[in-house]
Amino acid sequence: MLDNNLPSWRQYLKSSRKKEGKSPSNRWIQLATVSEKNEPRLRTVVFRGWHKDSSMIIFTDRRSEKIEHLKSNPNAEILWLFLKTKSQYRFKGKISELIDNNNYWNTLSEKSKSSWFWGSPGKKINPKVQSNNELLSNLPKSENFVVLNFEIDSVDLLKLKQPTHKRYLWEKIKRWEKIEINP
Repeated sequence: MLDNNLPSWRQYLKSSRKKEGKSPSNRWIQLATVSEKNEPRLRTVVFRGWHKDSSMIIFTDRRSEKIEHLKSNPNAEILWLFLKTKSQYRFKGKISELIDNNNYWNTLSEKSKSSWFWGSPGKKINPKVQSNNELLSNLPKSENFVVLNFEIDSVDLLKLKQPTHKRYLWEKIKRWEKIEINP
């Protein structure tokens, strides 16, 4: 059943995710940003759901390098590959921080919450801190916990089909009209 309130690309994505089942690729997405030195940076992050019809939610650590990248340039791109449907989605847009993120913190398990109190990402492990990494309960929200809102401006879908690949483009500025383009 189609949800007429959602952009049509969301229906394609929903179908791809359903066929992917419990595979990690159903939640793992690649996020590209640009550093302060204008160098591309790419990392795998976890898709955490939808904030609005066309904005994705990502959790990150305030101390991670991507926060500085996004402060200097909020433009980003996400690549989401589904092996079973041979579909590659490229999302372009801008990222901002969701300040009111208590509801998201409350959805985390205690084990996940404790990870936001570890040392800074990318820094050498402090053995004293690592040995105290026991699971705590009822942890207060960490100041390091950040919810990113990726507001999508365009979606590019490449379907790897035989004998000819198919490619579609949707743009927010064009009210999410689906356009078939050359693969």
